[in-house]
Amino acid sequence: MADSMPNTSSEEHHAVHQAQQHPSQQQAHESQSTGIPEADAYKQRLNRSPYDADAWFGLLRVSKNAGDDRLVAETYDEALKQYPSSGHFLAGFAELELSRGNRESAESIFNSKLFNVPSIELWKCYLGYVLKSNANEQGMVVHPESRATVNDCYKLVLENVGLDREAGQIWINYIAFLASAQTHAPYEDQQKQDSLREAYQAAVIIPMLKVEDIWRDYDAFEAQIDRSMAKQTLSKVSPAYTAARIALREMNKHYDNINKSQPPHGLPIPPGWTPRETEHLNAWREYLKWEVSNPLHVEDESVLQQRVVYAYNQACMCLRLYPEIWIEFAEYLLSLGQPNEALTKLQQASQMLPNSLSVQFAYAEAAEKQKQTDVCKEVYEKLVERTRGDIDSTNTRYAQKLEKLDKHIKALDVAKAEEGDGKNATNNSSRSAAIINALSMDTDSDEDTDDDNSEDNDSIVSNADFDYSDMQGDESGLNAATKLQISQMKKKIEKRVERAKVRMERELEEKREIYTLSWIMYLRFIQRSEGIDAVRQLLRRPRSDPSGYVTYHLFVAAALMEYHVAKRPGIAAKLFEYYAKTYSDSQEYIVEYMNYLINSGDDTNARALFERFQSTSIGDTSDMWTLFSDFEYNYGDMGAISKLDKRYIEKFDNESILTRMAARYSYLNMDYVPVSEFGFPYRKDIIRDDPHAYGAARRYGAEHDALHSGEATEYSRSAGGGPDAAAEQLASISVGSVTGRFLAKSQLLMPVTSGRFAKPNFAEMEEYNPDIEPFVPSEPLSSAGDGYAMHPGAGHSGAKPYAHHLDNGDVLSYVAASVAASDTSEFDSSSINVDTLLSAIMQLPQSNSSAQSHYRPLMYMPWLNRVDHYNSHYRGDRPPSRGSYGQPRSRSRGRTGYGDSDGGGHRSYSGHPARNFSRGAYSHRQPPYARTTGYHSGGSRSYGRGGSNQGYALRDSDRGSFR
Repeated sequence: MADSMPNTSSEEHHAVHQAQQHPSQQQAHESQSTGIPEADAYKQRLNRSPYDADAWFGLLRVSKNAGDDRLVAETYDEALKQYPSSGHFLAGFAELELSRGNRESAESIFNSKLFNVPSIELWKCYLGYVLKSNANEQGMVVHPESRATVNDCYKLVLENVGLDREAGQIWINYIAFLASAQTHAPYEDQQKQDSLREAYQAAVIIPMLKVEDIWRDYDAFEAQIDRSMAKQTLSKVSPAYTAARIALREMNKHYDNINKSQPPHGLPIPPGWTPRETEHLNAWREYLKWEVSNPLHVEDESVLQQRVVYAYNQACMCLRLYPEIWIEFAEYLLSLGQPNEALTKLQQASQMLPNSLSVQFAYAEAAEKQKQTDVCKEVYEKLVERTRGDIDSTNTRYAQKLEKLDKHIKALDVAKAEEGDGKNATNNSSRSAAIINALSMDTDSDEDTDDDNSEDNDSIVSNADFDYSDMQGDESGLNAATKLQISQMKKKIEKRVERAKVRMERELEEKREIYTLSWIMYLRFIQRSEGIDAVRQLLRRPRSDPSGYVTYHLFVAAALMEYHVAKRPGIAAKLFEYYAKTYSDSQEYIVEYMNYLINSGDDTNARALFERFQSTSIGDTSDMWTLFSDFEYNYGDMGAISKLDKRYIEKFDNESILTRMAARYSYLNMDYVPVSEFGFPYRKDIIRDDPHAYGAARRYGAEHDALHSGEATEYSRSAGGGPDAAAEQLASISVGSVTGRFLAKSQLLMPVTSGRFAKPNFAEMEEYNPDIEPFVPSEPLSSAGDGYAMHPGAGHSGAKPYAHHLDNGDVLSYVAASVAASDTSEFDSSSINVDTLLSAIMQLPQSNSSAQSHYRPLMYMPWLNRVDHYNSHYRGDRPPSRGSYGQPRSRSRGRTGYGDSDGGGHRSYSGHPARNFSRGAYSHRQPPYARTTGYHSGGSRSYGRGGSNQGYALRDSDRGSFR
């Protein structure tokens, strides 16, 4: 079985093929009752919503519980029509066929789907079938030929789905199968060991579940063979195994995101672009991006490509109805230099998504790149035929529906008109009541639904096959109650007619757009492959379609193709003029026509076209006026401009001389005059009603909507919107305004104006110079050797002792406590020798992590920059030492530091380009030095040494501590 497995196959499963070839039989079967009420209820749900996964699984459950294999097979058949790439349904169907003894049917599923649907569930089903077929009565595979077949089957399965996250058990079973082989000679033992080692080493480098169990078994396997060589052998595979374990943890996170947002039962549904569906799509995209990034750090490109291709295949199964996944997959294959594989993948996507324009266009373009013009024509021909058929079917369906609804209205009119002098009133009333009851079966269930094919919506049609001719001979009248019921029923049906017409027009508009776009893409292809003459011949076909099938876009594209490709502006102008008669009521077409005339330099016809349509309904909107006025402002004379502005102002009530000047004095995105000098974005009197519907002021529509959404009416050109702007209005201003001055969030600071806030007078302020008692250190730091004694209050926010009561160690405690309390108002830096302070910081005990968290900010406090170079309270009458602390942020660009001392202390520097710095330890002995090492991830280390006194400080910016 494994040897005969084809590499690729276009053959479809027999049951699915029959359902596709005979859809009428399938529909007839669906309409039949199963005799199981619960199953019939599920079928009705599926008729209304074919992608209801809960209904499909419910129908399968009910069918299996009923013990009806025929119903179960039919359910699988119908489910595979909706989900042809569902491994769960395919595996279930194959197992059902095997249980019924239909081996040929099961094998046809394997042959047609295994290589097209990379589902590990389906491959497990196939593997189980092969194992069962080759096992003896005890379930063991003993015969050499059977073992060879099973071994080939395992290799085939692992080759196709061995990279799957769930493939761990398959690998374990395969290794157990290899270990069960019986040997009769030493060379056979060696072959068995080599096969097992090869399988183990291939499995442990794959990020999959149970990989750790496989590694433990491999460790025991190597230790059993040769314990002395086991460590050396395992060390060669250990790095790849470690990378696989790390990648597995990351992969699990991606799969958790995917499973969290997946549709019910993991079955694909048409994209409705709900937040959950978008989240699911993004989760898959993040996973694919992660696979492409080579998380295993493999050097073999073929291994990486194999993993990425497998991930894309999995995504195409779960996101089968998302065109972008198929297209991105094909683009990835093209990037690998595999155009044939990319074309095959797009061909498969075109069969899966026949109604997707993006997939069909991408498939045609890929075929065109490989010079397969016949394939391109076939794609486009099928596309235009199918889209035209959609328009025909929509017209037919709604025409029948409206005709039958109109028949109901006429029947009610006849019943109401027969109200007479009371003859045969009883019979007449009973007949009218029967009509009302029949028609009312539908009206309660029709509440503006979009599904006109549903059974509930069409019940009024299916229950309306009455013969109303016999009513016209009656002369009896209706009573008042019956007459009121008829009136109410008629109004309800008339409302339904209106809703049906609206839905019909909406559907037709979408289908016309699809049909027209298909033709435009077809014309582009023909122009590239055969030339402009072939385009003219092809254009005759859509031109012969009935009115309302194609939109004006097709003829605009054809005319512009004549102008740009054939270089024949005369023919292009004739095409525009010819279809101006057909689309004379289309504002968009006339604007495109005028735009062409202006861009082609035909000023005379552009002015004539404007005069022809400015008095029609098209001229009542501003688009044509705006386009023509821009043309006159740029290239006309002042006489024509003045006349046009006068007509413009007379035409539109919301236009004025100011708005016309704003339009004339602007160019492209340069709006200085209307924004800065006229203040358009801030004025309600300039823009009213629809800001996008007239003149130059429409550029400022977005800002106008934001500025005038509140109640305040006065604005300023200041960045904050003016002092009188309300807070809720400021919060509502949209991002991306023309001026770029506004944000979509409340401002942090309100604008300061003299009217609301008094401007401070700095001349009246007095300097604050409190008397500070000089600080006298208790003893030099160098005599301590091992540091200092911490003050009991250090590290507590409530500890605030005065500086002049502290010794060297207590000064540090006080400053740290003040920093922790965010209050340094009581501290005066002039009373403290900074060398002493920083020395104490450098010699903090490494284990005192609670204090370290308070001392780190001291290195960056701004008051350190303002300390005098010479501290008289500490130095006395001695000359200043070169090692005293003068410029705490001075630094060198090298990776080594230096320092010197005159006996009163020394200072060492080190610096980095990243503006981080470190300070060395201090000593009173020569020669001092400092060296900075290991700065790569934010850490900086300094060492100091002098005589018997040693100390070091390590700043680790990642942990935010000093040691």
